[in-house]
Formats: sequence, C-alpha cells, structure tokens
Amino acid sequence: MPETKYGSRIYLGVLAEAETAGPTAVRVYQDFLSRLRRAAPGVKDLRLELEEPAPRKENPGVFECWATLKAVVPHDLTRDGTSNHRDAWRAILRDTFQATCLLNHEVVHHTSSRVEITREIFPFEEEPRVEAPVEEKPKEMIRVKVLLGGQVYDVEIPKDENLLDGVNAKGVDVKWDCKSGVCDTCKIRVLKGMENLSPVNDREREMLGDKVNQGYRLCCQVTAHGPCEFEH
Repeated sequence: MPETKYGSRIYLGVLAEAETAGPTAVRVYQDFLSRLRRAAPGVKDLRLELEEPAPRKENPGVFECWATLKAVVPHDLTRDGTSNHRDAWRAILRDTFQATCLLNHEVVHHTSSRVEITREIFPFEEEPRVEAPVEEKPKEMIRVKVLLGGQVYDVEIPKDENLLDGVNAKGVDVKWDCKSGVCDTCKIRVLKGMENLSPVNDREREMLGDKVNQGYRLCCQVTAHGPCEFEH
C-alpha cells in the first residue's frame, strides 16, 4: 500500500502557572496522541516533538505550547466528506484535537488552540546536515548493560549522552515513539546506577506516576552520567 509521510504544526494554549505549564501541556498532548491512535490505527510512526511552553503576551495566564506531529499515512485512509487520504488525515487530526481540547476544557485556551498546517515531508528534509569536521577530544565512555527480549547487551556510550540515543546508536533496539516524554513506549526499569542518571523530570512523573518510585524511567528523558543497568 502506498503511503506518505506528513508533518503537522499544532498549537496548544494552556491555562497554567509557569511551573505547571509544561506538565499540563504534556498531559493534554498525551491524551491527544492516544485518541489519535484509536481514531486512525492504520497510521504508522507517530512522532510528537514538543517545544518548551512560552507565556502568551496578550493573554496573561496562558502559555503557548507548539508541537510538530510526524506520521506515515497510508493512501487508503478514509474519512466521511473527504476524497483523498491527505484530506482524510487533516480532518482526523482537526477533529481529534478539537475533541481532546473540549475534554480538557478546564486547562485549554480554546480560542487559540488549533492544528495549523499539515504538509508532506520529503526525504531530503530529514537527511542529517553535513557539517565541516572539527577536531574533538575523545569522549569519556561509560558502560551500560541492557536486558532486552531475553538477551543481555553490554555496551559503551558517551558520558552525558541521552540514554535512548546512546544505546540505539550501539544497535540496542529500545523502542520509542515520540522522544518527547508524551508516551511510555520507551519505558525502562533501572536495575543499577540510578544515582548516575539525570533526575526524574515532570514529564516522567506525569507519564509514569508512582512507578518512578519503583525504578521506572522514560529512556528518552534520561541523561547518563555514569554506568547503569536497565531492562526494557
């Protein structure tokens, strides 16, 4: 089945204080993503990239939270009132986001929240940019042990590296969907070395709840400062 990758810019206004704007936006976007998966189960590789919330100058108490949603849409996707997969996807996005905002009405600034643009993403746009090589000092490496699918992987990653990126780069296939802390696909349980990892952040607490006290983390939100061991 032919398919096309699309990117959508989404704007969410949340009613919150500065210290709660981030967790509030994450909670609403988590709800949106889960509803979207149910509304369009045939759409693959949903990736939601969140930007840091910023105060909306003209509306005190409102924080604007932009996000980019990427998805691979099959050409047989349909929606009543549309004639092609692109318009069907746009309608599903719009309707699902509006429904999510209404169901979270107590924290959403409705007059500004919207799906702003959806367009095709071409392969060249996601190719890594080639930069001129620079001479760097060798990075300090740390040992990471991963228990995954009944196998044990013992790898080395650069110190102060994102844990998910580090182990993925070594061929350890820890699954992920968003890399933004708005899903739990990359959930891990730390067995050793928790003291060598970055502190639990608000997105992890929002997503995992009390499980953070049992050693669970979101791999995409963790920076590794020293040796550790985890299972996925």
